[in-house]
Amino acid sequence: MGKLASLLAVSVLTSALWAQESTNLQFKFTEKQRELFDATVELNGNLPIPGAAGMAGTLKLIMTLFMQVDKVEDGGKATVKTGLEAFEAEFNGQPFPVGLDMARNVIPDSTATVHPNGKLDGLQGGGGLMGFQLPGFDPRNMATLLFPTELPDKPLVNGMTWQFTRAIGAGNDALKIPMTARYEGVEEHNGVKLHKITQTFEQNIETYQDAFYQPTTDKDAAARVTKGVMKGTMTMWYHPENGLVQRMTMQASLNQTTEPIKKDGSEVKDFERETSEVKLTASLTRKEPKKEDTAASGN
Repeated sequence: MGKLASLLAVSVLTSALWAQESTNLQFKFTEKQRELFDATVELNGNLPIPGAAGMAGTLKLIMTLFMQVDKVEDGGKATVKTGLEAFEAEFNGQPFPVGLDMARNVIPDSTATVHPNGKLDGLQGGGGLMGFQLPGFDPRNMATLLFPTELPDKPLVNGMTWQFTRAIGAGNDALKIPMTARYEGVEEHNGVKLHKITQTFEQNIETYQDAFYQPTTDKDAAARVTKGVMKGTMTMWYHPENGLVQRMTMQASLNQTTEPIKKDGSEVKDFERETSEVKLTASLTRKEPKKEDTAASGN
């Protein structure tokens, strides 16, 4: 009888400890809230950049991104604006002549609706790196980089996994990327216990272009087809109080081949194929608000 009681006590204690490890992480916003994030994105491979399109090399983007909350609705859903606050670029280790104004033409300010669980909709924006897909986020709307996780509708417990779908691109041309996320528990950084989440993704790509190299969904009228695979891993550390990402790292790749569609059924020659590979690494760090900004936001 004593042994049974001991087993029951151990079971209750284990359940209690397990329950303590669960957390209800949510994204919380206040109107006029403004946040800054330092980001570095490095692309290595055949690069889709003005003045160097298709050239092999390494492009490094050093950016400060802003996130501004324009409106918070009942239930916590927020309309946010994202964009560039500062921008520098290097190509093969040398300064690349792209200023902030030019960069904003490629990566313009954009808006999105962010739900408390991180789900994104209402993505609005333009530009993009010459229409090139980047693995892991959409450069036409930086909300996809600042809010990379869609949280499940139940408390997070160490080791739990879940899936969600993230749209990369816009409209009918958007890629629907299945994401697999895993809650890794709590890690302390600068005295704050942050929630760590890892994500992986892999998606086959098949897109079509017309005779003028413009995207088309009409396969019968298409002149070229691009096939490939996009995949990567991401690690995020989220703040326990407001859910904002404090740190993020990402490694991803895009491999694809473009070739003409021969209406006569003839064989595609090797010289007619264009194969490209881009490897991407990225890091993101939230900048701590200045004391005067913190005081002002509290007034």
